[in-house]
Amino acid sequence: MLGLLVLSIAAHARAGELQLGLSSEYVHNSNFFSNENDEDAANSFLIGPEIGIYDLEGRLRYDLEFIGAYQAYVDQSGVDAWESRLRARATYEIDARTSVRVTERFRDVSNLRFSRLDIALADTALDPNQDRYFRNDLEVELIRDLSRNFELRLIGAHHWIDFEDNIDRNDSQAFDIGSELRYRIAPEHDVGAGISYTNQDFEESLTQLASRGEYVNSYLTWIWDISEAIQFTVNGGPSWVRSDEADTTQTSQTRFVGGNSGGDLFRAALASCNVIDPVSGNPIASSCDFVSAPPIPANDLGPIEAFSLARGERVGTASELTFFGGASIQANLAEWTLQAIYSRRQSTTSGDGLASSLDRVSLELDYAPPKYRWSVFVAGSWDRRETLTEATVVDFTVVDGGDGAAQRDAAFTEVENGQSRLDAFTAITGLRTAFTRNHSATLEFRYRRTEGRNRGFDRPDVDTFFFVFSLDYTLDAIRF
Repeated sequence: MLGLLVLSIAAHARAGELQLGLSSEYVHNSNFFSNENDEDAANSFLIGPEIGIYDLEGRLRYDLEFIGAYQAYVDQSGVDAWESRLRARATYEIDARTSVRVTERFRDVSNLRFSRLDIALADTALDPNQDRYFRNDLEVELIRDLSRNFELRLIGAHHWIDFEDNIDRNDSQAFDIGSELRYRIAPEHDVGAGISYTNQDFEESLTQLASRGEYVNSYLTWIWDISEAIQFTVNGGPSWVRSDEADTTQTSQTRFVGGNSGGDLFRAALASCNVIDPVSGNPIASSCDFVSAPPIPANDLGPIEAFSLARGERVGTASELTFFGGASIQANLAEWTLQAIYSRRQSTTSGDGLASSLDRVSLELDYAPPKYRWSVFVAGSWDRRETLTEATVVDFTVVDGGDGAAQRDAAFTEVENGQSRLDAFTAITGLRTAFTRNHSATLEFRYRRTEGRNRGFDRPDVDTFFFVFSLDYTLDAIRF
């Protein structure tokens, strides 16, 4: 990956600094599986290395940061795992007026917890019940000064996400291409105009069709350098969105209606299915409750079987005209660091199987008095992922599969008129202190609330509280 490429480059060029450290955490989670009906607290310990390599001078500038950690749970089984986070960026000045920048982010993480790093990447907007995923984002920018006041940017990007052990999320990949022209109208003011195109492919999951999403975005930008320490940016414009669903005559599913909760498989209890199909008189699978269902002794929902798909209403292709854009302010003062952002953009890692939008409001505030070894911080976000077009939904009627458990009987389609939506509210506050130049500790309180609507039904709200205590050790920087 790009991280290895950057390290290879660093081996043949003058590297500025190597930083090595070790991080450890204790975490208490009040609602481990984000289940409103059966809250289950968990305690865990995390330990892992932190590696950074930097050179921010010369024609080639690069920085790479890797965080790895093994998280072991005291009172939960089957969820201990290694996690990895990698961020790398390299900028090379081809000549005095042209540079190329490559940014790579890779994550192999569990979504059962979150941190400030997840707020920055909007991963707090993913459904917390999807406990593990792989995500990779690669972006390449070519920046060219056309004249003293004109700057041209060409951008290409690839986004990929893979949900592990998942039956109701679509793995996807997306390609972006775009260009932006900026003009400096005054020393403190830049304006610009841009256009971009995104093509996103969603793979079929057990409960959702495959589809392709396309976005054409156009926007205007204004950048205002209020002072050397404060910058304000605003941009926005119309966006045309198209979703094209795959055509299929059958769908694949496990025979029994069920799911994964806490590492254990559960069948849906037939008595909990509260919506009846008016044609067959049988309950509908999506309305069943898995929480009180009898567990499966063999820990197996059975083999995947093919079901003929009864043709009901179908969307096929749908389009929508919407708006994408945002505004931000950043301030780096003597004791305060502030970043406040609102943005609305396409969601390239939603897992919802359709073209989606992501609305975000995020805030990060740090107070670090220069004469003291302690600092305090507050971070928070509101994220809304929402499908933008109507969808064809595959559902099932169910019958008694024995022991009061529901078994799939017949598959059918219907049009989802209401948009699927997930709102996530996240807040983090903490105190950080440095005992010595190499040792530091952090005490944090984290809160997450999710509210959702799927297929026109409101999902129950889920609240989760985290208490986190961290100890970090960092070696003195190695310069070479």
